[in-house]
Amino acid sequence: VMHPMGFDAFGLPAENAAIKNGADPAKWTYENMARMREQLATMGASFDWSKEVITCDPSYYQWTQWLFAKLFEHNLAERREAAVKWCPKDQTVLANEQVVDGTCERCGTPVEEKRLTQWFLKITNYAERLLTGLNTLPWREEIKDAQRAWIGKSEGAYLEFPIVGREEKIKVFTTRPDTVFGATYIVLAPEHPLIQNKELRIKNKEEIKKYVKATTKKTERERSENKEKTGVKLEGVSAINPATKEEIPIYVADYVLNSYGTGAVMAVPAHDERDCEFAQKFNLPIVETKFADWDEIAAIGGERTTQYRIRDWLVSRQRYWGCPIPIVYDPEGKPHAVPAEHLPWLLPTDVDFKPTGKAPLASSQELKDRVTKIFGDGWTPEYDTLDTFVDSSWYFLRYLSPRNVSNFSDAELLKKWLPINRYSGGSEHTTMHLLYARFFMKALYDLALVPVDEPFTERFNRGLIMGPDGAKMSKSKGNVVNPDEFVEKYGADAVRVYLAFIGPYNEPRSYPWSLDGVASMRKFLDRVARLVEGHGVSVNLTDTPCPSGIQQALAKTAMKVAKDGDRFKFNTAVAALMILVNELETLPTVPKTALTQLVVMLAPFAPHLSEHLWEKLGGEGTSTSLGVNSVHQQSWPAGAIIASSKVEVVVQVNGKRRGSLTLVTNGTEEDAVTKARAIPAVATALAGEEPKRVVYVPNKIINLVI
Repeated sequence: VMHPMGFDAFGLPAENAAIKNGADPAKWTYENMARMREQLATMGASFDWSKEVITCDPSYYQWTQWLFAKLFEHNLAERREAAVKWCPKDQTVLANEQVVDGTCERCGTPVEEKRLTQWFLKITNYAERLLTGLNTLPWREEIKDAQRAWIGKSEGAYLEFPIVGREEKIKVFTTRPDTVFGATYIVLAPEHPLIQNKELRIKNKEEIKKYVKATTKKTERERSENKEKTGVKLEGVSAINPATKEEIPIYVADYVLNSYGTGAVMAVPAHDERDCEFAQKFNLPIVETKFADWDEIAAIGGERTTQYRIRDWLVSRQRYWGCPIPIVYDPEGKPHAVPAEHLPWLLPTDVDFKPTGKAPLASSQELKDRVTKIFGDGWTPEYDTLDTFVDSSWYFLRYLSPRNVSNFSDAELLKKWLPINRYSGGSEHTTMHLLYARFFMKALYDLALVPVDEPFTERFNRGLIMGPDGAKMSKSKGNVVNPDEFVEKYGADAVRVYLAFIGPYNEPRSYPWSLDGVASMRKFLDRVARLVEGHGVSVNLTDTPCPSGIQQALAKTAMKVAKDGDRFKFNTAVAALMILVNELETLPTVPKTALTQLVVMLAPFAPHLSEHLWEKLGGEGTSTSLGVNSVHQQSWPAGAIIASSKVEVVVQVNGKRRGSLTLVTNGTEEDAVTKARAIPAVATALAGEEPKRVVYVPNKIINLVI
C-alpha cells in the first residue's frame, strides 16, 4: 500500500485568501502547508512523507509544463478565440465543467459569457475513448452514468438549409434526419454567428439584439428546462427546406444552445415536443409527413455524424497563483513551447496580483526581460496561468518518484503500480478531475509516456463531512471546523474514531460535524482504558484463560473488523468493537488475552491510546518508535476459532420458510444450497426446478428463488 500526501496548492482559494490577508500567495500557501503538516501529525495520519508532492513547487510544476509542452507538440493543446464563461468576482474564465447551474462552482457568482482568445486542451479528441473506456471499468454505475451524460454522445446527421437569396447555408445537426420533410422552421441559438452577420438584412435587428442580451442573463440549464418558450422571428430572412424546397421562417430562441451541435436546429413540431410547444405559441405549421430513408437524406446533402456534448477543456486563467503556461510568441505572434532546458518556467514575483480582469503576469517586467534575453527582441511571453485541474490531472504519477529531476516519474515504478487499485474522491469531481485525469492518461499513453490508458481500477465517491450548520464547510460561510480544539479537548484518537464512525467512507453521503459525536467517542475510549487499567467497578485484569464464549466473540469481531476495513466500512468496524467492549464489561474478570486482542483491533482507529494500553499490558514501544513490540507491529487476532462453531440458518423458498439447517459458522453458499435442497419440504417446493437466484446471508438465512 502506498499512502502518500500532497498539496494541490496553486489556485484561486489560496490566492484570494492571501489577497484578503494582505500576504504574498507563496508565503501564505507555504505557511498553511506547514500548519497542516503539524495538524496531520497530531492526528496520527500514517502518510509516507517521503512521497510528498506540492503542485506550486517549481520541482513539480516544471513537469506540469513539460507535459503541457508535449501535448502542444502533438496538437492536443490549442490557442483560439471562443465564447467562454467568465466569473466577474474572481475575474477569470472558467471551464464548462466549473460552471454549476450558471454559477462559478468556487464562489457561486453568476457567470457571464465573453469571446476571448484562450488555451484549450483537446479533450474532444478522446470523447469516444473516454466513453467506451467506461464499459470495462468496475466502477459504480452512477459514476459511469454521470460521465456518459457529460460526454453526451448523439448519433445523427448534418443537413444544410440554404438562406433565400444568399449563398450562405444554415448547417444543422439532428438526431432525426428522417423527419426532414416535416421541418417547418429553423431555430438559431442566440449566440449563433449568423445573428451577428451584418450583411444579413434582418429587418428587426434591434428587437433581436434586445432578446439576445436578455438571454445572457440565463443559465444554460434554465434555458434548456424553461417550459415557457420564447423567441423572435428574423424578419426579412428565411430558409429553404432542402427536402420539400419550401420556404420556411428562421427564429432565434434561447432553448437552442450554441454549445450543442451547430447551434441551429431544424424544427419538426409534429415529432418533437419542444418544437411543438414553440410552434403552437407562434402559430407555425405542424406537418405530419413521410419519413425519409437514408438515400433521400443523402440526396439533399445529409452527412452522417456523431456529436458529443463535451467541449474542449479551457485551461487559461487570468490569475497569478498558478502554473505559468510555458509558451512564448515570436514577432509574428506564432506560439512556441518553451524548450525543456528552460523549465521550470518560473512564476515571476514582480507582479501586482490583485484581480483586474487582465492577466497579472502582464505586469511583470522580469518575465518580459527573461523572454527577450532567451529568445530575442520582439518575442513575448504568455501571460495566462494554467487551470489548477491540470496540476491535479497527473499528480498520482509523481507520487511514485517525487524527487526525480530527470523525468516526470519513474518508468519502472509506473509499470509496477499502475493502474491505481483503489481511488477515492468527491462526487463533485466526477465530471471534472476524474474525467480530466482519464483524458491525461489516454493522451500520455498515446505519447508512450505511461504504460496504461486508464488511471484508476476502482473508484469510490467518498462521503462528505459538512459544517455544524449542515452546509458544506467553507471559510466564506464561517463554518469550517478547526480540528485543533477538538484534539486538545478530546484527544486525537477520539476525533479519529468519530471520523471513522460517522458513516461509510466510500458512499457519497453528507454528515454534519457533531461535537456530541466526538464526545461520545471519547467516552467509548475511556471505557476501553478502564478495562485495561483495571479501574472498572467489577472488572479486574487477569491472566486467566478466555471462556469459549469470549473467544468466539473475539474471533467474530476480528473477522468483522478486518473485512469491514477492507471494504472501507470503518463505521461498522467501530460498531463491532463497541459491541465487544459491551460484552467484556459484563465479565467479573477480563482475561489479559482478550484485552490484548481488543487493543490490537483498536489500534488502526486509535493509534495513540492503543500504544499506551499495549504498554500497560506488558508490551513495549511507543507510537514514535515502532519496534517489534509496538502494538502496530502485532499480528491480527485470528478469527479461525469461530469456524468450529455452529449456527442455525433459516431456509426459505420464494421467501416462505421451509425449514432450518445447522451449518458451520460463516459456511459457504455452495454448502448451504446443497444441504438446503436435501430438506424434504424444500425439495417439494422446488418441484425439480433449478433456483434462478440464491439469496444467502451467512449465519442467518438462505432463500432459494424459483
